Amino acid sequence: MLSFGGGVNSTALMVHLVEQGCPLDEVIFADTGGELPQTYDYLESVVSYLRNRDIPFRRVVSKGGFLYDRCLRRRVIPSEIWRWCTRDFKILPIYAYYRSLGVHVNQYLGISYEERDRKRESGVPYTTNRYPLISRRINRDRCIDLIIGAGLKLPVRSGCFFCPFNSLSRWVEICRDHAELYSKAMTLEENSKHFPKQKLVRISLRGLKDKLEDHESLPQIRVRRPCGSECII
Repeated sequence: MLSFGGGVNSTALMVHLVEQGCPLDEVIFADTGGELPQTYDYLESVVSYLRNRDIPFRRVVSKGGFLYDRCLRRRVIPSEIWRWCTRDFKILPIYAYYRSLGVHVNQYLGISYEERDRKRESGVPYTTNRYPLISRRINRDRCIDLIIGAGLKLPVRSGCFFCPFNSLSRWVEICRDHAELYSKAMTLEENSKHFPKQKLVRISLRGLKDKLEDHESLPQIRVRRPCGSECII
C-alpha cells in the first residue's frame, strides 16, 4: 500500500514504485476535506495514471467527517503541538482500512532522503512502514525529476488551507487566489474558544488580510517545522 499525501514526495514515490515494478496493490489517500482545489484537481491526474496501470486508488475519510467541520463545531483550531488532526483525520482512517483487510500491510511512505530523521515505525502490529526514497537515497530534486519524467505536472504543496503550519507566503497565496477559503479559515480562527491567545498565524488572519489590502509590509513570521503535511506516520 502506498500512503499518498498528494505532494511531491508521495507522487515521486508512486512513480518510482511503478517504474521499478515494485509490489503495489493499492494507493490510499486520507481526505481531510481541507485540501486546496489544486490538490483535488491533481488527484484526478493521479487516478488516471494509476488506472492506466491497473492500480486501484482509494479515498478514505474519518468516521467523524471532515476536519474543518469538527474544528468549527468544537471551537478549536488544529494544534501545532498535539497534531490530533493528523492522527484523527489521516492516520486513523488509513489504519482502519488496513485492519479491515485482515492481512499484514506493508505501507510505503514518501519521505525523501534528506528528511530521513522523520523515519518511524508504524506503532501497530498489522503494518510495517517502508521508506524506499530513504533506502535508495532519493532526494527532493530527484523526486521532482521522477515526476516530470513520468509526464506528470508537479503538485502544489499538500495540506489543509487552515493548517497552522502554513508559511506566510502560503497564507498570502490563499488570501489572493482563494478568498472564500481564506474567509473560512478566518472564521475558524476567530470562532476558536482560545482566540486570540491561539491563532493560525501570529498576527491573526484578519490582521494579515488588512495589511495586504493596505499594501503594508508584512512581518517576518517563523513557522515551526511540521512532520510534513503529506506525511502519514
